Amino acid sequence: MPIIVISYLVCAGAFLLMTALVLVSATRTRYKWLLGVASGISALWAATTAAAGWLPAAGWTAALVVPLEVLRNAAWIAFLGELLGLSRRDDLSRRARWALGAAVAGPAIAVLTVRLIDLSPGGLGGSAALLAGFAYLLFPITGLVLLENIFRNADADGRWGVKFLCFGLGGLFAYDFYLYADALLFKRIDTALYDARGLANTLAVPLIAVAVSRAHNWSVAIHVSRQFVFHSATFLGAGLYLLVMAAAGLYLRNVGGTWGPAFQIIFFSGAVLILTVIFSSGAIRSKIKVFISKNFFSYKYDYRQEWLRFIQTISSDETGIRLHSRILRAVANIVDSPAGALWVLRQEDSAYFPIAVWNLGDRLASVRDSDPMVTFLAERKWIVNLPEIADRPDAYGGLTTPDWVAAVPRAWLVVPLVHGEVLRAFLLLATPRASRSLNWEDYDLLKTVGRQAASYLAEEDAANALVDARQLDQFNRRFAFIAHDIKNLASQLSLMLKNAERYGDDPRFRQDMFATVTNSVTRMKGLLEQLHAERDRTGPLDAVTDKGANQGANAGAAAATAAAPASPALTSLADVLQRTAADWLKQKSDLGLDLGTDGADILVDGERLMSVLNHLLQNAVEAAGPDGRVRLSLSASGDERIVEVEDDGPGMSAAFIENELFRPLNTTKQDGYGIGAYQTRELVREMGGRLEVKSAPGHGTRMQVILPAGGAPQDEQTATEGAA
Repeated sequence: MPIIVISYLVCAGAFLLMTALVLVSATRTRYKWLLGVASGISALWAATTAAAGWLPAAGWTAALVVPLEVLRNAAWIAFLGELLGLSRRDDLSRRARWALGAAVAGPAIAVLTVRLIDLSPGGLGGSAALLAGFAYLLFPITGLVLLENIFRNADADGRWGVKFLCFGLGGLFAYDFYLYADALLFKRIDTALYDARGLANTLAVPLIAVAVSRAHNWSVAIHVSRQFVFHSATFLGAGLYLLVMAAAGLYLRNVGGTWGPAFQIIFFSGAVLILTVIFSSGAIRSKIKVFISKNFFSYKYDYRQEWLRFIQTISSDETGIRLHSRILRAVANIVDSPAGALWVLRQEDSAYFPIAVWNLGDRLASVRDSDPMVTFLAERKWIVNLPEIADRPDAYGGLTTPDWVAAVPRAWLVVPLVHGEVLRAFLLLATPRASRSLNWEDYDLLKTVGRQAASYLAEEDAANALVDARQLDQFNRRFAFIAHDIKNLASQLSLMLKNAERYGDDPRFRQDMFATVTNSVTRMKGLLEQLHAERDRTGPLDAVTDKGANQGANAGAAAATAAAPASPALTSLADVLQRTAADWLKQKSDLGLDLGTDGADILVDGERLMSVLNHLLQNAVEAAGPDGRVRLSLSASGDERIVEVEDDGPGMSAAFIENELFRPLNTTKQDGYGIGAYQTRELVREMGGRLEVKSAPGHGTRMQVILPAGGAPQDEQTATEGAA
């Protein structure tokens, strides 16, 4: 008896038993009936194929093999579609049913149209037969796509119920794919593969039987999601692409002579490489997603999926990325933007600073809260579509694109982050990978996630402020005791100085005086050590030492000046800089000084400004070292005056500047207190200005004291007199 007869008879018997098992099972559902129908048709197809092999002269048997095979494939695909829930009456299921019907009807028509061509084992020729071969391949590709999505979208319990069904039918469709792919490449159906096909199909029956025994777990929460459509479209596109490339490779093999096989291999390898590059491209994936959203779904977004992804990105800190950067990427991912920046409000400076930058360089400027764009965002709370400003200026009340936005390449959207009706921050996003038009869905979703992101920023600011307050409270309590001890020491030294006028010539008095001074110095050192110990015990939480930043906070001269009330008066900045530089030239003779061309006086406390500059120069000189370069300069920008202290030291990282530099009681110096930088910034703020830091590891540091030409407003100044 021929092998083909035995193989397909065994297959027919196995599927017949499967049909009986399904029909006698207790459950009665549509997918169970479809499974019985598909199993029965498979048994009939296998029996007909065995008959054709046993009685090759009987033409009616061979004539039925191809239609029955097409019907068998259609039945299995219909069953898998039912299992995926495509029978629902929503718009998505209706579109999916049309797509699935086209995937089955098209190949079926192509196969049946060329039925007159000889497709028996051993021969496959002509363009019509080639078309039929391509059509045959679409059946297993469609089946494998459905199985992959069933397995992917099932939860843990559902996967337990359907996994053996996926394994069994997956093996069946994979064998068919290999059989007909081989036939297309070599223009003939391999006899051995065709004969063994029946037994190979039989191997799927026990796995399907196990799945039938778990049929009560088939009713799982499987739904057609955007991921399903995206992966299906990608899988089908890749399959069709490879089929076309395989046909082109076969053509090269036939016309290439002795080099034909080499041409075929090289061509197909290149095609696979190109496919890998295409589908690894973010722009290609973005275009596919936009196409799917426009043509398959009523809404552009899967809101559940988008919200879960947003929350996961915000709350995850496994990668060590700061909250500001996580917020930036979480919002950018929604509109598939590949770059952006986040400006955060610092109320004390009355400006917004670029705290997080992603793929936009590091030259972004701070923005004052009086900037027209910021004012528009704060009042309207609208999302600004930058290309529309030029096309539809009336829609934004005559708003123009500011210079700091125009300087950003590919600027696209400005998204406000509002919390409690206050604009706490805003995002600038770059144009997406794939061109997309925005509608009410995009704007509503971005507004919603913007408010949620603003609440995270407010929560972090409150937590940091609480930590800082606790640190200063601990430090202040310790300092109160130390101040009492210092008072006693000062009384002793004061008494000693008075007695020195009367007993200064007495050797015994001088001996006692030296002993008293020695004792006082020893006690003062002990008090300083107590301060260090208290700082270490109550130091900032989550402190991170930046090895490249030697310009951390210290207890410079600004701390002593802070207690004195501010006395703003018209002051020549050039004169303050010259006096400060004259003192420092004694320690660093090559100190650079550039007074610029603006000699106007401004309303500022000169002594406090000199204290600020002394602290900044101290840090700069220490960072640059004896052979380094330090420069003090004055310049003007609009209605602001900029005093800059620059050095070529090791520099500081952006994370250190944002998280550590201005945190009280945090220092990188062995003998520092962690107060100097914090106090310096507060002094600048009391003068109505702001302190900006521009630095990078290995590129030195620029500390900019930016002061308004008119000085600090009187009410602000009065309110902040004792803030330090």
